[in-house]
Formats: sequence, C-alpha cells, structure tokens
Amino acid sequence: MGKENMQNIVELNLKSLFRILTKRKTAFLIASAIVFIIGLTYTFLVSPEYSSTSQITLSNNEIFYNDALYKYFPGEADGLWIIPSTLEDAQRIDYIVGKLDPIDSELKSDVILNNALNALQGKITKTQLIKSVNISVDRWIGMVTIESYARTSDLAYNINKSILDSYINQKKTELENSYNVLLEKLDPEIEFSKKEIAALEGETDKETINPVLSKKLDTAFEKYDVLNTTRQNMVSYKNLFIDRIRVIKPPELIDVKNTSSYLRNISNYIFYL
Repeated sequence: MGKENMQNIVELNLKSLFRILTKRKTAFLIASAIVFIIGLTYTFLVSPEYSSTSQITLSNNEIFYNDALYKYFPGEADGLWIIPSTLEDAQRIDYIVGKLDPIDSELKSDVILNNALNALQGKITKTQLIKSVNISVDRWIGMVTIESYARTSDLAYNINKSILDSYINQKKTELENSYNVLLEKLDPEIEFSKKEIAALEGETDKETINPVLSKKLDTAFEKYDVLNTTRQNMVSYKNLFIDRIRVIKPPELIDVKNTSSYLRNISNYIFYL
C-alpha cells in the first residue's frame, strides 16, 4: 500500500512538472513574440534613427610661401595655421591633426552649441544636441568626420549642418582675430626694417668692403622682404588666411541614411522594462 502511494505521488509530481514546463514554454514563446513585435515597432515606426555625415580637414595649400614668417613671428604664424612647406608629408598630417584634434571638446563648447541651437530654432535641446553628435579624427590622413543622429532625416541633416557651420564660423572668427593682431605687429616692424636698412646703407657707403656690415644689410633686407611680402599677401588674399577649414564632404539631405538598429531597440526596450 505504501509503495502504491509513493508511485502515485511520483506520477503526480511528474505530471505537475510537465504542466509547469509546458506553461512556461508557452509563456516564453509569447514573451519572445511580444519582444520581437516591439522591436520591429520601435525600429520602423516608433524610433527610427537617421544619420548625416560631413568631413573636414585643414586647408594645406595657397599659403605655403608665407612659412618664412615663422622666423620672425613663429607664434603668430602658427596661430594662423600656416603649414611650413619644409614639413614632410607625415609631419604635415601631424600638424593638421594637432590643429583639429581639440574639435571634440570645442564642438561641446557653449559658443558653438548655442550658435547651432539658434540655427535649429528650438527643434532640439542642448543635451540632446550633445548626445546626437559623434566626432572621430582620422590621424592617418588628418581628417575629421562629424556624424549626427536623429529620429527624422531632416533633423539629422540640420544638426550636422548647424554644428559644422557653427564650428567653421567660430574658427574663422578666431583666425580673423589672429590675422588682425599680426597685421598690427607687421606695420611697425616693416617701418623699423626700412630705417635699419637706410642706416646700414649709410654705414656701407663709408666703407669699401665690410663683410660684417654686408651681412647685417643682407639680413635686414631679408627680414623686410619677408614681412612686406607677407603683409601684401595678407591684404590681397585675406580669405586664404582666415578660411582654413576645408570641407571634404558637406552634409547632404539626399545622403542621410536610416541607421535604425533592430537589436539595439530590443535591448533598449528590455533594459527599460
């Protein structure tokens, strides 16, 4: 009798176990189906994500011939992002990267963010703007890629364009300030060089051959030529000195991509459950 009761209890437990497993399997399948449907809904209906891309670098032509300025105004020449023509290709890329490397932090500065927000006309908050932009610097070729993400293609494009325009305009303002400072320094130095040359020429006339005076005169002429030529170039080609950002790939509305991630949306949903 005892053995029969034990057998009945075992059979009952097995049946209960199978019922529980069956119910849990059904619940698991239902939950999986729900998560799958939610993932699809979030990906294609609720939270589609679009991305816009632009690429920039430092303009590396037209003003190489002003690199002699480094001899007399090294800080000001570097402040104008004048790339010395004596640099090797690898060094030139390092120079470009050095100027563009701070862009990630600069794009999060209040000045650039506020200008971009004004252009976006309240379509996004400052926090959302910071989170929607990704910056990467390719140190092999000296190029910066700006990626922006949003729920609509128009907004993704406008975020990228507003950030890029704000950065370029800010750099143009900074370089124009450096440009004006250098011009103010050049004029008195050029006048001083003229007087120095005149004085040395007067001394030279009194001497038949004086190697020391001749060398001083050559040095004075060289300085005057560099400074005067630089000033002429700066006045004639101002834009080359202040437009130092070259846009390799501008943001285009037609190039905006749908980058929605089904798996990411599912994981986000599960995370927030």
